Amino acid sequence: MRAPLAAGLLAGALTGLLAASPVASGASPAVSAQAQQADAAFLAYAPPPAGGAGALCLVDTGVNSNPDTTAGLIGSYAIDGATTSDVDPQGHGTLMAMIAGATGNGMIGAWPQLKIVSVRATNAPSPGQTPTYEFDNYSDAMGYCFNANAADQVKVVDLALASPIPPTPDQAAVFAKAVDELEAQNVAVVAAAGNSPGTVQEPGAEPNVFSVGATTAQPGSLSNTPVGSPCNFSPTTGVGIMAPGCGLDAANPFTDQAMCCQDGTSEASAFTAAVLAALMSYDPSLTYTKAETLLVQSASNGNLDVAAAFQADGLGAIVAAGNANTPQPPAPPPTTATTTTTTTPSTTTTPPPPAAPPTTTTVTPTPTPPAAASSPTYPLHVQAVWRHGRIRIQLTGRHGRATVDLTLHFKHRTRRLAQPIKRRTRTLMIRTRRPVSASVEVFAANRALSAPTPVSL
Repeated sequence: MRAPLAAGLLAGALTGLLAASPVASGASPAVSAQAQQADAAFLAYAPPPAGGAGALCLVDTGVNSNPDTTAGLIGSYAIDGATTSDVDPQGHGTLMAMIAGATGNGMIGAWPQLKIVSVRATNAPSPGQTPTYEFDNYSDAMGYCFNANAADQVKVVDLALASPIPPTPDQAAVFAKAVDELEAQNVAVVAAAGNSPGTVQEPGAEPNVFSVGATTAQPGSLSNTPVGSPCNFSPTTGVGIMAPGCGLDAANPFTDQAMCCQDGTSEASAFTAAVLAALMSYDPSLTYTKAETLLVQSASNGNLDVAAAFQADGLGAIVAAGNANTPQPPAPPPTTATTTTTTTPSTTTTPPPPAAPPTTTTVTPTPTPPAAASSPTYPLHVQAVWRHGRIRIQLTGRHGRATVDLTLHFKHRTRRLAQPIKRRTRTLMIRTRRPVSASVEVFAANRALSAPTPVSL
């Protein structure tokens, strides 16, 4: 049975999920919210490993080249031999590569030195359609990772697409063999836990797979749970570790424009896989089992603690060097203290009796209401309506090259589409089932061109 990519909570991909109201920001933070939550800020600024950076084999929807992925993308494959580009309309695979190893253009990944080998495990649907995949595709994709290991120093495989559909006994046996072959080459196999509360989904539920659940990195995410707590969509039973997976700083995979907030256990698995690859690169003597054990044993209340794992492995010098290189926020301006000097007279005189107060008439002025705050003006007007399985978006005004952000709220998940548009685009048609609610906003570079506009349903 084929699993649709939207079977989880997602942003176009099964276990990736963008928050309901993505906010574009002018520049990516030097230390991401996810790095702060996992005590991993040092890793983005650590010196290179003596033997060079290892690679992550990302099994997903493909990875596109952009300013944040080009440097690290060293290999691209597809199990059907067709395009190796990202076939997901929301760029799920590209975004996971950025969460793991973005180099700081639109965002900064867990470990910017990371090398990425991309394996597209889904089908290649018609443009704008959601990719699908079968359980067998995991095994097929791991075969490509196995073959890439020798040349590309693959340390970790990340199965970032989860599924609620269990394998048949034959599929499970083939999958187990593929995992065994990788682990015999000292390659860790990591998987997203899925975006449904309760027990970990496939393939993270299979033996010898290190599954990753999601915790909140910063307030205001779709999950709306306290920082460090499990995201409300994440499994907590049967997971190997919990890692930042909601409220993540990210960037649009098409425009590379910084934004917040990204949500999903796919993101948590990509972040964790990058950390594992880094740990095994800085200490080549580590086995994958020892590396995973270090993450688990050093975790803080079950949450990934990257600095603690490195220190537990005797890599405290790497932590210290990375912390020393980490940009510090600017110091607050100095506070000017005002000193008041009181002079006491040397002689004391008796003051005259107070004069009778004059008779006065009090006039109460009519208060002047404050001027109404001027609302922002936008160069673009948007109209959007859902009819018969499609959303029609009509743009009026000047926009140039821009990106249309469409957020769809369904009963149990939220889906976000980021659609680049050309200068003369006036109408977009996007196929989707009827959402509970939806909104559209248009961005160019770091500027909102339109107000958030609800879709008429």
